[in-house]
Amino acid sequence: MNGEIAVARIVTFDELGPVGLICIDNPPVNAISHSVRLKLVDVIARAQKNPGIKALLIMSDSELFSAGADITEFNRPQGEPSLQQVQTAIESSPIPVVAAMRGLALGGGLELAMACHYRLAHKDAKLGMPEITLGIIPGAGGTQRLPRLIGARAALNLILSGTPISGLEAKVKGLVDEVAEDDLRDAALRFCERLVREGRGPRPTCNRTAEDALDEAEIASSLLAHARVLKGRTTQDLVIEAIKASKLPFSQGVAIEAALAQKSLASRESLALRHVFFAERESGKLSGVSSVDAKRTQPPAIQRVAVVGAGTMGSGIAIAFADAGLEVLLNDNDPASLIRSREIVHSTYASGVRRGRITQSVADERIRRIRNAPALDEVADADLVIEAVFEDTELKKDVLSKLDSVLPPERVIATNTSTLSVTELARATAHPGRVLGLHFFVPAHASRLLEIARTDHTSPESLATAFRVAKVLKKVAVVSRDAFGFIGNRMMLDGYFREAEQLLLEGATPAQVDTALENFGFAMGPQRVSDLGGNDVGTKARVQLFKRESRPDPYFVIADRLTEMGRLGQKTGRGFYRYENGSREAVPDPEVNNLIEKLASDRGIRRREINDQEIVERCILSLINVGAMVLEEGIAARAANIDVVWTSGYGFPRYLGGPMFYADTLGLSQVWQRIRHYQEKLGYYWRPATLIERLASASSGFEQWDRTSASR
Repeated sequence: MNGEIAVARIVTFDELGPVGLICIDNPPVNAISHSVRLKLVDVIARAQKNPGIKALLIMSDSELFSAGADITEFNRPQGEPSLQQVQTAIESSPIPVVAAMRGLALGGGLELAMACHYRLAHKDAKLGMPEITLGIIPGAGGTQRLPRLIGARAALNLILSGTPISGLEAKVKGLVDEVAEDDLRDAALRFCERLVREGRGPRPTCNRTAEDALDEAEIASSLLAHARVLKGRTTQDLVIEAIKASKLPFSQGVAIEAALAQKSLASRESLALRHVFFAERESGKLSGVSSVDAKRTQPPAIQRVAVVGAGTMGSGIAIAFADAGLEVLLNDNDPASLIRSREIVHSTYASGVRRGRITQSVADERIRRIRNAPALDEVADADLVIEAVFEDTELKKDVLSKLDSVLPPERVIATNTSTLSVTELARATAHPGRVLGLHFFVPAHASRLLEIARTDHTSPESLATAFRVAKVLKKVAVVSRDAFGFIGNRMMLDGYFREAEQLLLEGATPAQVDTALENFGFAMGPQRVSDLGGNDVGTKARVQLFKRESRPDPYFVIADRLTEMGRLGQKTGRGFYRYENGSREAVPDPEVNNLIEKLASDRGIRRREINDQEIVERCILSLINVGAMVLEEGIAARAANIDVVWTSGYGFPRYLGGPMFYADTLGLSQVWQRIRHYQEKLGYYWRPATLIERLASASSGFEQWDRTSASR
């Protein structure tokens, strides 16, 4: 190391013979923040003045190149130099500049690399442009340089998908010049030395021309290929417009891109998606614990997990932990259940292999991690035990009591209940502080959300362990206070689904309600969801609910009657719909319509034609209203946490930001007025939440409520 420009470790420079090595070191993800940009420009300028430097190599000191721009800068003016100015400094360099990428090279990180004259990547690196997931378009030349490197059609698909490609695929597409199989640094230095030897100079990407242009047929094909993830979205229109501009001279193209990028940043879609992004980050933090407690609540590593209850949910939880590399003990006192669970595990992994998601060897390894443990005392040495038996209070209390007697008192016991009182369940143990709820969603191994239900007695150590579980499983964690249904199911059962059933009684059909809400943006309508999960699941939850709370009739009278009739949904071939020959296609059934008409008549409900607009408004307003009650009752700590629950676990469209963010976009004054309208029209259960009335009268919103709450 002959010379070093000291730059506070955020960007460093080493002179390695004729190669100047520039390393970015900005943990945790090497974001191209203002401080990084400032130092990059400074280092590049100073290195170019060194007559001994014949080539510059930009790398990272960490296991990833850069995950992109600093997203926190999106909501405020960016200080100079901008990323575009850094790119200009690179492209105009009189000596060649090389980027070498390992790990992640995403968004602004990849845009930085594309401005370099040459690019290398490790074969396992992941290169991509995920901006569309935040409702924005690449704004630092990404839509202009990418088509010049790989062609407009390939660029469009890469940007629309938001999914990274490997270093090997990037080489095939022409995005990188070489791929390193082993040590990237050594390969990159050899590449730079070869450039110097061969006298190969700068090769600015901006001077290239895109070899192809987009035509309408290709655009339509690309949009169709990504239709599922782009449903209801608009950012793709701006992406297409920007890529079309790549046929223009570079200066004109980047000017158009810049204007479109600003337009995307200001869109409601982007504001919503960025809201969810930050809300998920915040919800995953352990809050309400002092710094002293935080130091002593660092949970031990989790290596072995026991799951009690080998049904569908228990099997899914076991798969989730096996996928994460942990050893799993699966307990059930019914040998037949353990056999069925084994079949579920094998069929799940076989499906993954068949779809190309995992190899057979990986599947075999994960299957071996799950071991049946028929006797309950076999779980005694597990680091964590999760109870996942049927949703019955007495059954769960019996299981928790037995676990309490066989497990050391410092081990956490979690219940997977979705609606029962965790506080009551914990009373069955001598150590209620170690009991909490871990509410997994179906399918447990694939769902993103993990709802953590804490009681007044749950210890900080137990809560810290729950957060570690979420991190290990790579799930989005949200903490809920113990209450009926926690956050998500309370809003679903007392708001959204309840209103959907009321609309059926008043004259809408299941297909009409489902279609209207799917057109709004939900992944699946409420009746289709009920049929998928099983109508009996909700009925059993309500049986338990009515043991401690009451709800006035009509309250899920249709779903509960379908359960009585054995119409449980897809698993029986009949529910709200018919499912013929094992198909999952929901076919409307006149028998259900007749049943609904009879239930409505028995209650004196006059049926009428209901339009889709009323269906959507009533279901969404009821969801928002109960969400506000959940917030003011302290069940959810933040409105943003509610948004995370509903976008991650219940199919609410992310591009609308979640129910509480969406309420803010409507304006709480308008929300309050429409709830009052339905209260006058429909009666008691449309009582506006006090919090909505208070915020509306103050011309405030849930976002402001969160900020005020955080400052208390």
